[in-house]
Amino acid sequence: MQRLDALFSPVERYADALSVKTHGLVAVVSICTFVGVIALGFVPVTRRIETSGYSTADLQDATMRAEVDTILQSFEGVMDSVMLLSVLDYVFIIAGFFLFFSLHSIVLKSLESHGRLVLIPKIGMSLTVLSRLLDSLENLWVILIYTNPEDYATVLIRLMNASETLKWTLVRVEYPTLGIAIAIALLIQFNR
Repeated sequence: MQRLDALFSPVERYADALSVKTHGLVAVVSICTFVGVIALGFVPVTRRIETSGYSTADLQDATMRAEVDTILQSFEGVMDSVMLLSVLDYVFIIAGFFLFFSLHSIVLKSLESHGRLVLIPKIGMSLTVLSRLLDSLENLWVILIYTNPEDYATVLIRLMNASETLKWTLVRVEYPTLGIAIAIALLIQFNR
């Protein structure tokens, strides 16, 4: 158990650093930013990029240099939008990090007296760190590719694909973990 305590001490420190009210406020601001970036940023910017015949998702899914080169050529007229989307994606990553960390912190505080159940939000917070790190790396590889379309290292394609695959693997566990943590906290709260 000491190893687990040491492993999760950074997430506990974050949870303990702020009150439940403050975590709630951070969560509200984060969800507004999260949704705002999607509705007011991703949607219109992605539509503009898609006028090229491709999306940034196509670029991220491409596995061969010829595919990537074709997509990059089509992006020439919308490169400003591609760059803007990268910036928006980092804002989205940061907002998601604070949203998930604050929600897990609230759950963690409500489960403090329930033994091992506190592991659920702690694991969720760890998954959030890892998935956001992988998402940031994926974006970095994409940026390194499109900012040097003539001479990027081919290994960046594999790094981009690997980061994306690992990110989505973690996200498929991360989101349900948050839902389970919240559901357990609510069940305990309403059964008092």
